[in-house]
Amino acid sequence: MVLLSPELLGITDSRYGDFVAGNVLHQPITAMLARAGDLLYVNEFVTALNDCANHCGFYEFCRGAQAGNRYFEHATFTVRETTYCRTTRQALVRAAADHLTPQGGRS
Repeated sequence: MVLLSPELLGITDSRYGDFVAGNVLHQPITAMLARAGDLLYVNEFVTALNDCANHCGFYEFCRGAQAGNRYFEHATFTVRETTYCRTTRQALVRAAADHLTPQGGRS
């Protein structure tokens, strides 16, 4: 079982290893989740997610984007913003705001 993003299954990285948290045939999911904090990629993602929550004006809408996008775009989980977030989440919020304000742009 891989945590955070199923797209990480089958990927091996020199820094993160194989991303596998465990095997459901050998241990319960609750045990794997209890040890999630021991995995570097989970720790980095949680830190970046908290950074998003504290600094990104779009966090309430996107809730921190997707772990897979962070990794596949930047080869790390430490980044706050991804192209995916800018082009699918932020652009949507900006377009809606432009449409809903009388003059366009920010209200």
